[in-house]
Amino acid sequence: MNDIPKRFRSQATDRYVNYIRCASDIMLHLELEFDTQLDFDRLAHATNLTLDAEPVLGCRFVQRWWRPYWERLDVNNRQAFIAANNEMEYESFKSSSIDPYTGPQLKACLWHSINGDRLLLKVAHEVADAGAVKEIASTISSIYTRLKNEPGYQPTPNINGCRSIWQVLRRVPVHAYPKIYFSFLRQLWAFSVPANTLVLPMEDGPNAPLVFAIRHIPSDRVSRMMEYAHLHNATLNDLLITASFHSLATIDESDKRKRLRLVITVDLRRYLPNGKGGGICNLSAQDYLTLGIKIGDNFDATLKWLSDYMRHRKANWIGIGPYLGMEPLAAPLPYKLRRTAASKQSEATKRNSAPNPTNMCRIDPNTVTFDVSPIKAYLLPPPVYPPLFVYGLSGYNGTLTLSAGTYPTQKEIVEKFFDAILKELPA
Repeated sequence: MNDIPKRFRSQATDRYVNYIRCASDIMLHLELEFDTQLDFDRLAHATNLTLDAEPVLGCRFVQRWWRPYWERLDVNNRQAFIAANNEMEYESFKSSSIDPYTGPQLKACLWHSINGDRLLLKVAHEVADAGAVKEIASTISSIYTRLKNEPGYQPTPNINGCRSIWQVLRRVPVHAYPKIYFSFLRQLWAFSVPANTLVLPMEDGPNAPLVFAIRHIPSDRVSRMMEYAHLHNATLNDLLITASFHSLATIDESDKRKRLRLVITVDLRRYLPNGKGGGICNLSAQDYLTLGIKIGDNFDATLKWLSDYMRHRKANWIGIGPYLGMEPLAAPLPYKLRRTAASKQSEATKRNSAPNPTNMCRIDPNTVTFDVSPIKAYLLPPPVYPPLFVYGLSGYNGTLTLSAGTYPTQKEIVEKFFDAILKELPA
């Protein structure tokens, strides 16, 4: 692989994610459960070859005052695959951090349990969002499959694939810019003024050890939820957000003057023709929901308001606003200055930051097949430091998984919140 460059430029989205590392152990996981054993050696080889297929994964993130960059690691320093001898070692890997400054940006762990194999992919968020993690899994899967009949296979490195947010923004018509910009300002104002936001009653840290709260929703209930959503001209994500608003209002009733707000994540691949970026990258944005100070007793009424609002947002370039409203002003500033500012802002606003549900969408069974399909597959969102809170929803083979990374002193309230959401969800 001598044709792979030693350096790659960092993108604005890489740097933006890195700015918020002060508030998060910012990584993503994809966990796969099988009812049989995988080929350990072939899987290890496929994982390490993926660092060549998508070369940025085999790099470390090098910080500089002006613009950081990605530096390719020597082959001896970019082994991505490890084996767990028992459940304790597997869970230890799961709760451990991934350091983007040493790399590689992808690590994987396989555990041969007595009930079948467990495979966990861990990816630094600087290099990839949830959509890209699914692309990484697809690459490993396809290489694993090919190596069965072609043990000497070497993938062609994706050197020229675009990782920039520009691949999305260039599809936005210029005449839509003013409307997107002013809509973003109105949305941000409603989200910020007045500042008092209803949040989960979680205290600060400690930020270790990391644990996960996970709820699996079986396919029969998901089918009933889909029927309910269709009947109300809504989506499954609309149901989750509505249930989140009602659960949040129920769990913390300490101050009726606080605003019900949520930050949601938008996958901007929705604007690309094949729903896939040119390379492994972050192509996500945030959108801001403000319900107000009062929530009705009727779930259906809140769902109607939300589904109407979301249809309006989706028809008007949802997720594009932050890139037009904030990034042009901040882009000329040095990396170190923006990172310091982001740290101070996070510290100042963390006690008033709305929860962040992120819809990580469906995992295609065809992209995570390793000779056999997993019986379970789900994504785990980045764990953030309390009192900040991010939780995610992913789907696989008709099921849904609600998940969050948290810490022992906060897990009880997160579990209570998840129980409330499941109780609020119809069907």
